[in-house]
Amino acid sequence: MRLIKFIFISLLCYCNVSFAEENLTIETNRDIFEKMPLISLQPMLNFCREKQPQLNVELDKAYLVAKLKLVNAAKNVKYNGISPLQQKEIDQPVDATFKHELQKMLEIMSISIKKIDAEKYCPSLIDRLNNFDQAEFQRTVEMQYSHYIERAM
Repeated sequence: MRLIKFIFISLLCYCNVSFAEENLTIETNRDIFEKMPLISLQPMLNFCREKQPQLNVELDKAYLVAKLKLVNAAKNVKYNGISPLQQKEIDQPVDATFKHELQKMLEIMSISIKKIDAEKYCPSLIDRLNNFDQAEFQRTVEMQYSHYIERAM
């Protein structure tokens, strides 16, 4: 009975953590830099889940590992040379037009990906997720922040 309670509580905690980290809404400029890779993956993940369901376990595991690496990289981003005033700019709300354009982009991606050979693409996607480079992503986000601030000034 204790084992069952332990497993149940562990799964409940895992689900809460997973749902908390799965917030892919874009509210601020910071979200664009930090969440876009996960958001842009969604049409590809949905395609593979639909066309290659036998790979779902492997795909979900690879996505979870990549997502955790991405979240950790976003937390570790260094704001070198960015003043508190510039950080406020990064935390400004995203324009509604951008959100609409993003939604259209994701719809176009969902439509265009249907032409791809799922048997070749989905294993390749899993491989790319398994080889996600956290340090490289962190450097990319830091560089994007500095370019954004340079343009905003």
